[in-house]
Amino acid sequence: MGCNVISGQGKGVVIKTGLDTFIGNMNKQKEVVKEETTFDKGMNHITGLLIKCMVIICILVFVIYGMIRGNINQAILFALSVAVGITPSMLPMIVNVNLTKGSKALAKKNTLVKSIKSIQNLGSMDVLCTDKTGTLTKNNIELQKYINVDGEDDDYVLKCAYVNSSLGTGYKNIVDKAIIQYAKSHNVDISNYKKIDEIPFDYMRKRSSIVVTHHDKIRVIAKGALEEIVKVCDMARVNGEEVPITKEITEKVNKKAEEMAKDGMQVIALAVKPEYTGVDEYDAEDEVDFTLIGLIAFLDPPKPSAEQTIKKLKEYGVDIKILTGDNAFATKNICNAVGIETKILTGKEIDELNDYELSKKVEEIDIFARMNPMQKERVVSILRKNGHSVGYMGDGVNDAPALRSSDVGISVDGGTDIAKESSDIILLEQNLEVIHNGVIEGRTVYGNILKYMKLALSQDFGDVFSILIASIFLPFLPLLPIQMLIQDFIVELSQIGIPYDNVDEGFLRKVKKWEIKSIGRFMVVFGVISSITDIVAFLVFWFVLKYNSMNLQAYFQTAWFVECIVTETFMIFYIRTNHITKSRPSNTLLLLTFLTIVATITVPIVLSFTTGFNFVILPAIYYLYLIGFVVIYGVIAQIVKSIYIKKFGEWL
Repeated sequence: MGCNVISGQGKGVVIKTGLDTFIGNMNKQKEVVKEETTFDKGMNHITGLLIKCMVIICILVFVIYGMIRGNINQAILFALSVAVGITPSMLPMIVNVNLTKGSKALAKKNTLVKSIKSIQNLGSMDVLCTDKTGTLTKNNIELQKYINVDGEDDDYVLKCAYVNSSLGTGYKNIVDKAIIQYAKSHNVDISNYKKIDEIPFDYMRKRSSIVVTHHDKIRVIAKGALEEIVKVCDMARVNGEEVPITKEITEKVNKKAEEMAKDGMQVIALAVKPEYTGVDEYDAEDEVDFTLIGLIAFLDPPKPSAEQTIKKLKEYGVDIKILTGDNAFATKNICNAVGIETKILTGKEIDELNDYELSKKVEEIDIFARMNPMQKERVVSILRKNGHSVGYMGDGVNDAPALRSSDVGISVDGGTDIAKESSDIILLEQNLEVIHNGVIEGRTVYGNILKYMKLALSQDFGDVFSILIASIFLPFLPLLPIQMLIQDFIVELSQIGIPYDNVDEGFLRKVKKWEIKSIGRFMVVFGVISSITDIVAFLVFWFVLKYNSMNLQAYFQTAWFVECIVTETFMIFYIRTNHITKSRPSNTLLLLTFLTIVATITVPIVLSFTTGFNFVILPAIYYLYLIGFVVIYGVIAQIVKSIYIKKFGEWL
């Protein structure tokens, strides 16, 4: 259990069983938890803000009301009612409905969401790290050249490549498939090669070797990255003869490989041990004393849509960084073709940098070539430490560590099992356009969650602020605890429509992250606006409508109940957009807003015929004043909104 055989052959030896095994021992300790993502951090900070506000305000209400009224029991009950009222009880529902709605929308766009909270992380992403193969390119490579050390076409090089790719029992990557397809279509015969053993590919050695018998001789054929193959060669096949490999030969081969790479080709080297005495078992230590025989080159052209999609992502504030195991020249050629032009940093150069130096480099460089899995993970981790929200897109075994370290891991349906297990989102189509759609959906989710947060907190803060003021000057409670709970329930009716609201295009084009300072500031500013309207209403109720005695407190309470909900319901239309006249709310939000206002007016009338709620039927003249309160609130809100945007440069 817990082992995944990717390639090669081997023997398994049982040394421990049950709870003594590594997997069994995990029952005794929790699995290593993935580092908090931007969504986790944002929600934790918001929770902390809510708890602080609730505790402080409840204590104030209790102290002020208890001191003025001298009734400790009633003060406790009132403070608890305020605590319930100020808590945005719809937050879990709003967040989950938003995320679920986003998940369903992405499913229609060839995207499966494994971790629902990753949708918001996708929206907050400002850096996308990805491999070039299949993302920037068509992922349909074709073998273009097979040349010897002299630069000439050589069937022997093709045959050796075919032997290595076809007889290996491991995972067949796109390079192996391209070699096998080409060789079969050209009737290359390798029937006289018999496999004995293999040393499978890994991402540290960057090569694979096949041990075969050919004409009663044991031979080892290696295929891999040029620099890794040259390391294990002491000879080269020049003009059909084996000669000691020299600096001149190496430079000649590197130059030819560079020329092909600059043409956009992926280059792989071949080496052979023509005669090998052999051992019973073969491993990486046997990869020495090879003869370099030549190069094979493949072409994977860029996708026509890649350049345009990259431009779109950049318009939405998402930078693309390429992390690939391919060589620097081929990578740069493809990247330049799709509009990514920058310096290149290789895995070898990364290993020479400390974290501080690398933290500077990752901001300047967008192409990282010849990367192994640990180097990819290190770049992703450094980017996150720099304050970026990082997405990583990969489909191979070597991508698993980076997928796990990112804010949102993205794999494809055709990827390896371990890559899909490490990811949060699985694409049914390996295309950057799908990522672009995901970013928009993620920001839509974030936008609607933020609308609710700012609406609910400013409403609740305004209500409590109004209650504090009223508690000081009124001889009775401005609202009974039961009335506050009913009010809270009715207000939440309109808030159900927020997850279904439209989000402005201007909002979607900017990278958004949780800013607790911004939310707290907004809560205070708009809460005070709500309280100003309430205070005007209090003055009208007391001096104009004459609800100014203990006998008429039910009228005062009913009047504020209605005024408070109606003005707060209209608040959503000021909060949801920068441009109230240009942005249209969704039909769902409009319908639920209308139902909320109807419920606000009818509920007190219905409950006035029962005891315990202290509601009464208000006179018709009251509703004319109610329209005035709405107008006053709208004028003040629009003026403050303009000043707020001008001063802080933001709204949502």
